[in-house]
Amino acid sequence: EQRALTPLVGRDRELGVVFDAFDRAVGQREPQLVTLVGVPGIGKSRLVAELFQRLEQSPELVWWRQGRALPYGSGVSFWAIGEIVKAQAGVNENDTPATAAEKLRDSVAQAVGEDEREWVHGHLAPLLGLSDDGALDRQEAFAAWRRYLEGIAEQHPLVLVVEDLHWADEGLLDFVDHLAEWAAGVPLLVLASARPELLDR
Repeated sequence: EQRALTPLVGRDRELGVVFDAFDRAVGQREPQLVTLVGVPGIGKSRLVAELFQRLEQSPELVWWRQGRALPYGSGVSFWAIGEIVKAQAGVNENDTPATAAEKLRDSVAQAVGEDEREWVHGHLAPLLGLSDDGALDRQEAFAAWRRYLEGIAEQHPLVLVVEDLHWADEGLLDFVDHLAEWAAGVPLLVLASARPELLDR
C-alpha cells in the first residue's frame, strides 16, 4: 500500500528536472542521465520516490530497477549493476546457481536477438557470481551490459536508479558514463544519487 507523499516544498525545480528528463527519454527515445548531488537529508531519496509514485500512477508500464554502490574498496565494483540485472531476471538470493543461470538466459533471450545472446550472457554472468570475471575486458563487458539494458528499454521505458554513487569506484563511474554516452534510441533514464564528495572525483 503506497502512502501518498506529502507535498514536496521548495523542490519544484528539481522535481521538474527529473520529470522532464524522464519525459524526454520516453518522448524522444533518447537516454538521459540525471545525478542528484547533495548532503544527506536534503531530499535526494524523496525526489526519487516522487518519480516512482508518478510512474506508478501512469497507465504505461515502466521498468524500475535500483542498485546501490557499495563503499569504495569493498571489492565488488559492479554490485549496483548486478542488483539491477538480478531484479530484471527475477533472480532471488536463495536460487541455486543453475536456477539463476537459467533465469538469466531467459531474461537475455527476451532482451536481445539470437546472434548476441551468448555474448551478452557471458558478460552478465560474472555480475551474478555465476562465472569468473578474471579476464574481464571492460570495454567489451560494458558494451554487452549496455546492449542488455537497451534491449530491456526497447520493450518498456526503463529507469535505472543508482544510489550512493559517491561510493562507486572508477569502474562503476566509467560504466555510468559509458551508458550515458553510448546508449541510443531507447527510452532510458539513469537517475543517480550522490553526496557532494562525488564532485571532487
